[in-house]
Parts: sequence; C-alpha cells; structure tokens
Amino acid sequence: MKFLVLILCAVGAVSIAQAQDAATMAAQQAADDAQRANQQAMQDTQQANNVDLGLPLTARPSFSIKQGRVKAGATVRLKSSTHYAVIYYTTDGWTPTTKSQRYTGPIPITQNMQLQAIAVAPEFRRSLIARADYTVDSAASAAENSSDAVTTGGILRAGTPLTLVTSSTLDSKTAEVGDPLNLVLGEDIKVGDKVVAAKGTPVAASVTLADHSSLAGIPGDLAFEVHSFVVNGSTVALNGGETIEGADHYNKTRGFILIPVAGLAALTIHGDEAQIKPGMKLTAHVATDTSLAP
Repeated sequence: MKFLVLILCAVGAVSIAQAQDAATMAAQQAADDAQRANQQAMQDTQQANNVDLGLPLTARPSFSIKQGRVKAGATVRLKSSTHYAVIYYTTDGWTPTTKSQRYTGPIPITQNMQLQAIAVAPEFRRSLIARADYTVDSAASAAENSSDAVTTGGILRAGTPLTLVTSSTLDSKTAEVGDPLNLVLGEDIKVGDKVVAAKGTPVAASVTLADHSSLAGIPGDLAFEVHSFVVNGSTVALNGGETIEGADHYNKTRGFILIPVAGLAALTIHGDEAQIKPGMKLTAHVATDTSLAP
C-alpha cells in the first residue's frame, strides 16, 4: 500500500513538474513571439518609410521665445545642439525642407505666424520638426497692407513671384500621387490698369508625395508641385510647390519600442495625418516670359 502511495506521489510530482514546464515554455514562447513580432514591425516600419535607424537624429531646433503672445518686433533665435547642424525654417504653415529659408540670424516677429524649423547635420537623420505659434497683439495682416495686384507692361517676366492660395482640403490618408490640388491666384494680374487674370483664377497643381501616417508615431506627408494657369488663351508656366507633414507622436513610443508586448502596443500609435486646408498661401514663380495679350 505504501509502495502504491509512493508511486502515486511520484506520478503526481512528475505531472506537476511537467505542467509547470509547459506553462514556463508557453510563457517563454509568447515572449519570443512578441519580441519577433515587435522586431518585424520595426523592420516593416523602417522599410516603409525608408528610414535608416542606424543613424542618430539631428537635435530638434529650440526657439529662444516660447510660443504665445509677443510684442511686435520681437526676434526669435533658433539653435540645434548637434554640431554643424544647418537649420531651415518657414513662417507660413508649410513644413520646412532643405529648399526652405536657411536660418542665418534672428527672425523678426512682425505679425501672427507659425514658425516651423528642422535641423540637418552630416551623418545624421533630419531632426524632428519644431513648431511655435506667435500672436502679435497689434499685428495687421501683411496681405492687408500690401498690393493685391501684379502690374505688367503686357509680358509676365520669368521669375516674377505670384501669391497662390489653396481652395480645398487634402488629407494624406486619402490623397494619392497625381491627384489634383485646387489652387487659385491670390492677387490680380494687370496689363496697365486692366485686369487680365483676376484674383481667384484657377491654378493647376498636382500631388507628388502622399504618405499616410504609420506605426510608431510616424506622421503623414504631402507634397505638391505647381504647374500653370491660363490668361487670354496663353498658358503661364510656374515653378513652385510645398510640403506639409502632420504632427509626430514619437514621444509616445520612446522607451517602449524594445519591450515585448508594451513595445507592440507603442508601435500601434500613429502620427497625425498631413492636411492642406483652404486659405493656405504660398509663392510660385513664373517659369518663362509670357505675353498676356489676347
């Protein structure tokens, strides 16, 4: 009888040990699977966005003045802590690129504006975008105080800057490369005192980049190219275009990206989509001398 009890106890102990081993193996397998899925998701994200994770980010530019209300004439200085970084910025709501204005000194704040900046350094990835919205109490719109017409002698010369305005909404979630973007002239074009192309004349433009937001807080991107508009049967070719990027959410994934399960949850966070809204202004330039005669 004692011998039978000993046998039963031994069998029970073996069964418990086997169950514990099975549970341990299952837990380890789940952790391994989560880590592999996490790594694969990171690789997919990297490949989809053509990002070399081996290169460090250039430090995001910092602004000497915090966003908010400022006195007219205040100046803001930009700085990146990465050595040899070059800073590019915009003040009109569009995302800066290396084709944007290069920072060479303090930027005066004379009217309400959204300042955006990036930093680029050798052997580094482009920095994240720094943004600040400034409000000037007595700011009068520059557009209200400037001429709303371009006057010519009958020929629109190459290089002439023209103000354009977006007239519809476009979102990186649904937009595709090649889609048209609705733009209009933001000012009259005259020959002498006669208006030959009125403010609001349609301008042809098309999307050249449309990436929706992605895992790990990566934002959506949109870019477009301006083509031309028609005056008295003549096509006026234009050079110009802009880029816009949604807000990133990398800060919500930082610190969790390599942790199984938590890392997977962090990777499901998307950045914001890029969105072009009606009323956004940009400048394009006439490509070639063009006669405006009928």
